[in-house]
Amino acid sequence: WMQDGDVPVIPPGPDGRSESARNFLGFRDGSANPDSTDDAHMNDIVWVGPDKGEPEWADGGTYMAVRILRNFVERWDRTPPGEQEAIFGRMKDSGAPFGGTHEYDEFDYADDPDGALTPLDAHIRLANPRTTESEDSIILRRPFNYANGATRANQLDHGLLFIAFQADLEKGFIAVQNRLNGEPLEEYIKPVGGGYFFVLPGARDAG
Repeated sequence: WMQDGDVPVIPPGPDGRSESARNFLGFRDGSANPDSTDDAHMNDIVWVGPDKGEPEWADGGTYMAVRILRNFVERWDRTPPGEQEAIFGRMKDSGAPFGGTHEYDEFDYADDPDGALTPLDAHIRLANPRTTESEDSIILRRPFNYANGATRANQLDHGLLFIAFQADLEKGFIAVQNRLNGEPLEEYIKPVGGGYFFVLPGARDAG
């Protein structure tokens, strides 16, 4: 199979940072991605090697999870914006977490244990509860939008081509998906393709 996708290019703002692109549900996607320029962090969560129980030939490779998620755009657009925000756990206009003002605001849920501000089943809260235990399931991800026209039922076939890299599939993508099982967002999305892959290390030098 093959799936084309794209990410709109957004120029940096006055602070030098670019806002994340929006998905077809109208929300910014990829806001809490780890810093890929932090070598120590990438070595910990993305790259594999003998120190992580992998064979020597795998040193410098990574595991890739791919998922094609169709978005039921028509159904979503009939959902009130406030309910949409509660499902995601972020403000739709700014992308800020509840209680914040900017997409990249730092936050945790220590002061909101009962979900009074951010619902306990909000997508971002389930995906990353920001606890000591959930630090093991941090993934480096890249969401692409895809548009395949319309189905035979005359519904939009639009959605998200989700790609994530991690050193351990069980601790990374699979752990996140297990936490997301049963979330309210499931009513508006449907996995229709994807797979798990191992990405071999690239050439290090002329040899």
